[in-house]
Amino acid sequence: MGTIRLGPFLGAYRAPHPKLLPDHVGTISENHWPERGDLRPWRVPLAHTTIGASKKTIVMLGRDATSDTIYWLEWTTVVHAVRSFRADDTTKRTYYTGSGPPKVTDNILALAGAPFPTSYRDLGIPKPAGTPILTETTPGTGEDEDRFYALTYISDWFEEGPPVVFGPVTCKPGAEFDITSIPAPPSGPGETRGITNMRLYRTVVGENSGSFFLLSDVPTATSTTDAALTPTTTLLESALYYPPPTDLKNLLTLWNGMMAGISGKSVRYCEIFKPHAWPAPYETLCTDTPVALGAYQQNLVILTTGKPRLVSGTSPEAMDDVPIEFIAACVSAQSVVSFGHGVCWATSDGLAYVGSAGAPRLLTADAMTLDDWQALVPSTIIGCQHAGLYFGFYNDGAGLKGFFLDPLRPEGGIHFLTAGYAAAFFDELSEQMYVLNGTSVQKWNAGASNMTARHRTKVYRLPSPDQMLVAKVIADTFPVTFTLIREGKTNWVKSVANKWGFVMPGGLVDNYQIEISTTGAVQGVVFAGHMEELKQS
Repeated sequence: MGTIRLGPFLGAYRAPHPKLLPDHVGTISENHWPERGDLRPWRVPLAHTTIGASKKTIVMLGRDATSDTIYWLEWTTVVHAVRSFRADDTTKRTYYTGSGPPKVTDNILALAGAPFPTSYRDLGIPKPAGTPILTETTPGTGEDEDRFYALTYISDWFEEGPPVVFGPVTCKPGAEFDITSIPAPPSGPGETRGITNMRLYRTVVGENSGSFFLLSDVPTATSTTDAALTPTTTLLESALYYPPPTDLKNLLTLWNGMMAGISGKSVRYCEIFKPHAWPAPYETLCTDTPVALGAYQQNLVILTTGKPRLVSGTSPEAMDDVPIEFIAACVSAQSVVSFGHGVCWATSDGLAYVGSAGAPRLLTADAMTLDDWQALVPSTIIGCQHAGLYFGFYNDGAGLKGFFLDPLRPEGGIHFLTAGYAAAFFDELSEQMYVLNGTSVQKWNAGASNMTARHRTKVYRLPSPDQMLVAKVIADTFPVTFTLIREGKTNWVKSVANKWGFVMPGGLVDNYQIEISTTGAVQGVVFAGHMEELKQS
């Protein structure tokens, strides 16, 4: 009657009828590491460090060298954090949204004491909040001129904010003024922003009408003077360098030194290589409310409550956007994962993909029914990546669990994990995923022992009722748990101790399934009607 061979092992398909599945996919795939085509489990995560309770976001502070001796930033809110653009940054400067107004920290501010970050600065340099007073102290000579002044704040990181413009005053060339009632920089927690200096500008008659020329940097104070200060050739550039909106969220690094974030119904962009400066004209207005952001190559994908939008451009003042004809509303901002080839996110109908690897689509459409997908509660999905795979951790009401698939080869099916995690972080330098289990940050697939991998096959239907009486397991290590399922019922379970064939219970049936559980690696299973057929396989 012939033999049936199982292997290699792919993922699970829940949508088609079990009798209609391809040979290598199954109805159940759990804890299976599909790297080599056999049935082998992931290793258990390796405990790495301990953080506080009830955290929703973990971020590694700085990743300039591969090392496990690092610090973790932790938050009880959903935070999006990005690194500084500066190649010479040795302070691990990190910008983030999702914990009040947008903020920035580094290895000095953040590491004063656990939990990290200990301290931070509100992002951006504000406009001085009052109008200074000009008092002439030394008259000039010649024809009268109208003179305007401008004053900005400067941080110790050389960040400059927008100016307060005051004047005009009518005076003669060479006149000198005392400048008083200068507003002090903000001083609340995080609001000092490292402001240490002011920068004084003024207009010059006959020179670039309306432009402000730098006079000097002066320490922050309530008064100063322009006595003996001669305008330089340096022009004021920070007229629009306002701090980001206080509701900015989903901060994301783009190309060419840009960052993006969501504010209300628009996506805002920072000045190139100036993450403290967010000019109001730099925005993409959205018809549908933006929910999250992803990026691949030089494309920004705005995920909304309706159709996504695709944005491209070389500078923040020239970003073009078009709608993507794909109704795929994002239901979880935490589910978004950006790959080099595209972006994945959770919708109410499945895991969506937009990118260079084919048309926009639902990656789970063939593997899962709508009911199957919604049973995962997609609004709870937290996404991450590892080894080119999309990982999603979810809470279906019965605890945290997980799944993963290959976005470039979704036909390989979906794999499930019996454990899930409250947060995850992917370190691009080491290409390592870290997961948060309670208060333990753990290194994925790095422990000394293995999980238990489980695979249940399709339903094999024989042409007529017959008896498959013998089987053998081809594996690197034993024991392997072998489960025989006939007519949809578990008939027999055996702990297989070696590579030799074994006899199964008899009985005429026409529907067979096999389930294999292992902590080792199984390359295949063969079952047949007689031992002679098994020997020939």
